[in-house]
Amino acid sequence: MKNNLYRVACATVLALLCPMAAYSQSVATKAHRAWEFGLGGSATNITRTTVTNFHQTAGGDYVFTLDEKLIYGGVEVYSAMELKKWLYADIQANIGLARYYDQAAVSKQGYSLQAGPGLQFRPFVGSEWIQPYVRVGVNCFHKSFPTSYFGQFTGDVTKEALWKAEDAWNKGYTFDADTFFPVSTGIGIIGWLGNRVGVRIQGQYFHSFGTDGINFAQATAGILLRLGGSDKSKSVADRYVNRHPNDYAGLFPEKVVEKETVREVPVEVIKEVVKEIPLEKTLAEMMDNVNFDFDKATITADSQFVNQTIKAWIASMDTQERNRLVDALFGLLGTGGIDKALDIFHPRNIRTYIKTLGNDPETRQILSAEFQNLMEAAKRTRMQPGDAKTLPEGK
Repeated sequence: MKNNLYRVACATVLALLCPMAAYSQSVATKAHRAWEFGLGGSATNITRTTVTNFHQTAGGDYVFTLDEKLIYGGVEVYSAMELKKWLYADIQANIGLARYYDQAAVSKQGYSLQAGPGLQFRPFVGSEWIQPYVRVGVNCFHKSFPTSYFGQFTGDVTKEALWKAEDAWNKGYTFDADTFFPVSTGIGIIGWLGNRVGVRIQGQYFHSFGTDGINFAQATAGILLRLGGSDKSKSVADRYVNRHPNDYAGLFPEKVVEKETVREVPVEVIKEVVKEIPLEKTLAEMMDNVNFDFDKATITADSQFVNQTIKAWIASMDTQERNRLVDALFGLLGTGGIDKALDIFHPRNIRTYIKTLGNDPETRQILSAEFQNLMEAAKRTRMQPGDAKTLPEGK
């Protein structure tokens, strides 16, 4: 047992000294690979089962005392060397202290030593500050405490009674070997607090092939010191600065610059042609609707009624109402094609007026109100007695 302990202790010391010597050599040759050294704590899940005080009671029943301890703590040392951005070689060593009970039900202190190399695969090479990884390794494990999962009851005179124990990692009859060589697989993650200091968390499962060892799980956590390698903060900046401008094509939307363009647009000059109408023709048109009695100089009663009605209607409006009426009336007449006065009553233009009034409620309201005022003026004129007006001779 002492020889095995000596071998494991020597292997642990070599596991720590070899990476340090390799790092010194890489510094001497100005190599740029990274080295990591770590120290932390561990929790190992190995079941320690002890069956004691087997005896027969006065009533003929057999009883015994069962004690199980599941987890014990330890200290882990760690070193790793960068082979590639995504591949690291490491050596991990662990020293644990575990309490157990012997066959006399006396509590004792045991220990375990575990060391071995492994490979870490870090697939996310673009991540500088958070680095998850997968690890596989081979190990040498030695312990000084029993971990039997079956045995005979001490004190059984028949030598026929057996006990058996199982846990999540071990099923069936497992032999209690003190030294064995399990294979480990696990996952971990490293979070860098700065360019040189980080935190590592790892979980592993250890599997022993055959029946000469036990299976168990182990969780570790600790701090890391990183030496050598590229500057993390600089590498992040270089990733964006030391690149060709074409590498950024399509990453950022092009800035659209609006350019004001001054374009000369020809101005169409519209000439308003005002046609002067002779005064003689204007006076003649004004008298078109004034009718006289045959062979007399007196105005007929109908013409006099129309004349007085229009005067009364216009007199009832103020200037604003007259302007509004004129604008609405000429706006309506302008929707038709009028070349001469008689075109106002053309059926085509009348249909246009009706359509325009249907779509323009404001014009319709103005004309409707003034037409109602005209009818009121006509009623008032009809109710007033009037005589035919006689024009002076020669007029």
